[in-house]
Amino acid sequence: MSKICPLFSGSSGNSTYIGTENGGILIDAGASMKRISDALISAGGDIAEIKAIAVTHEHSDHIMGLKTLLNKTGAKLITSKETFETLANMDKIPPKTEVVLLDDNTADI
Repeated sequence: MSKICPLFSGSSGNSTYIGTENGGILIDAGASMKRISDALISAGGDIAEIKAIAVTHEHSDHIMGLKTLLNKTGAKLITSKETFETLANMDKIPPKTEVVLLDDNTADI
């Protein structure tokens, strides 16, 4: 069964989890890892279920917990080339993170 869990939405943080019993994707990591973890637990999940983190853009309310979550979960990072470059320059991507770059028009899944 699939679940969609809006965790945070607003200027203080944005994050949504979409997943199944086999794991899922976190859309944006706009809160601390602790807040995201607590919110997922409250929704019946766990950060260990996160297989990928998709980042829509590099504003702080979308990436606050990104680096810590990538380190803790080993999740893939999914984002555009431009956002990837900005995140790399901001030192938000740990070494060895697998990155999936999407072009501006389509995503093959």
